[in-house]
Amino acid sequence: MDLSNTNWTKEQDIKVNECFAKILSSPMFAKAERQQRFLSYIMAETLEGRAEKLKGYSIGIEVFDRELSFDPAIDSIVRVEAVRLRSKLREYYDDEGRTDTVRFKLPKGRYAIQIEWQEEVLVQDHKFNTIAFPPLIEDQPSLAVLPFANIGTDSTREYFADGISDSLISMLSRLSGLFIISKQSSFTYKGSKKSSKEIAAELGVRYLLEGSVQHAANQVRVTAQLIDTKSDGHLWSDRYDRELKDVFALQDELTQCIVSALQIKLAAEEAALFGYKGTSSVEAHDTLLQGIAQFRKYTQKSINDAMILLTKAAQIDPSYAAVQAWLARVIILQWVMFWNNMPTALELAFSHARRAIELDPQSPYALSILGWVKMWNQEGEGSITECRQAVALDPNNAEAHLFLSLALSSAGLGEEALYNAEKAKRFTPTPSPLYEFASGLSYFALEEHQKAIIAFEQGCSMSYSFVPCHYVQMSSYEILGMTDQVQKKFEILRELTGVGMSRFPIMSIWTNKALRKKQEKLWKQIIARCS
Repeated sequence: MDLSNTNWTKEQDIKVNECFAKILSSPMFAKAERQQRFLSYIMAETLEGRAEKLKGYSIGIEVFDRELSFDPAIDSIVRVEAVRLRSKLREYYDDEGRTDTVRFKLPKGRYAIQIEWQEEVLVQDHKFNTIAFPPLIEDQPSLAVLPFANIGTDSTREYFADGISDSLISMLSRLSGLFIISKQSSFTYKGSKKSSKEIAAELGVRYLLEGSVQHAANQVRVTAQLIDTKSDGHLWSDRYDRELKDVFALQDELTQCIVSALQIKLAAEEAALFGYKGTSSVEAHDTLLQGIAQFRKYTQKSINDAMILLTKAAQIDPSYAAVQAWLARVIILQWVMFWNNMPTALELAFSHARRAIELDPQSPYALSILGWVKMWNQEGEGSITECRQAVALDPNNAEAHLFLSLALSSAGLGEEALYNAEKAKRFTPTPSPLYEFASGLSYFALEEHQKAIIAFEQGCSMSYSFVPCHYVQMSSYEILGMTDQVQKKFEILRELTGVGMSRFPIMSIWTNKALRKKQEKLWKQIIARCS
């Protein structure tokens, strides 16, 4: 067991490992595979400094192989097994483990292991160092697709190179035999001078895909190389010269080469993913890529520019599902950020999201966006259903887990929401305000407001203009009676939105009626005191 994350001496590390191994090999635990797995998991999480994240839901999924729809309030397996584990540990220390130097206990009402030394030196509150980088994924091939370089003479075509990388990530994330880092994190290394080994270590993956795109008239040349950072050697590399109209086929070919090089076995339904063309219009696809590039800048002007480009793409090809889904997402972002106060904004977003699903019912991205729109439309069950289907179709997709987390939090299902937020973050190891917002919202639903405040503050520090983090953080401050902080957030919101706060609408993110009523009550209190 890796104890490098603790501040113990080497001798103490050895003793902890010895005593824990003795428990697992004892007659009481040797044949109890389920109890061994349970104890090993919660011990590892405790030592890695993640004790506070040990919840009934995550244990049910990770240890007892329950489905994502698992509800610990209905299925009591985790509570029952915890009672059995506590009993087994007591029996062990009453008999074979009587003289053990280190004891491991599972306190009632908690899932974190308490570690005690026989000399009565309690280390349950031991401070653990923060892990700098995520652990390497070792149970399956793990990959990050780095932004392909635009090496053509036309620097304005950089969005096209980004589009190639983005599409590869989207396609590869749907393969169950591969762990892939999200675009959000991969693209933070655009133009980076870091070595392959450094990038891989920071993302917790073994393989990197990098390449370049050269664009001229209606021709495109793509080079790509797959790097094994363990050996620092090229596992595969190739060059492709194609016409622009064949870009979808080129992306399929690249994906299949990566699958072959990493020896990934495809399920039948995964093999069927190849050959899908979103549009036959080169112009519509090119305009979509330009719109996405503007969206990723996350400024009010760039979002407005993205809207113009996406509207143009929809006019060129009204049947391009991806364009419809992106239009819905842009409109919702404008609405949430108070950049579009049109009363028809939500209805228009809904129209585009539904159209995307009509055009491509199996698109994980379109399903996630429809779920996101339904959440803001107060359709809690529908929102969760759409987002669950997206995760089922694309379990490696960070945004699918992100949107599911938000839908679950909105419905008051904080524990499952937090689980999905953490999954999303593992696919996205680099910081992001929206991902911190998802964590904060999960904690808010769990009524863990100190933790919610910390998560929201991290989101605010990453993007000062991200209104939702300020808004819900202000509510947590109000609940804790931190009136000075409430006043500061109130003024920040006034500044960011330009809206007179007495006319500031209540952000109806909650589909859970009790949470929605609480939000309304809090807002009335804040308005009465701060206006």
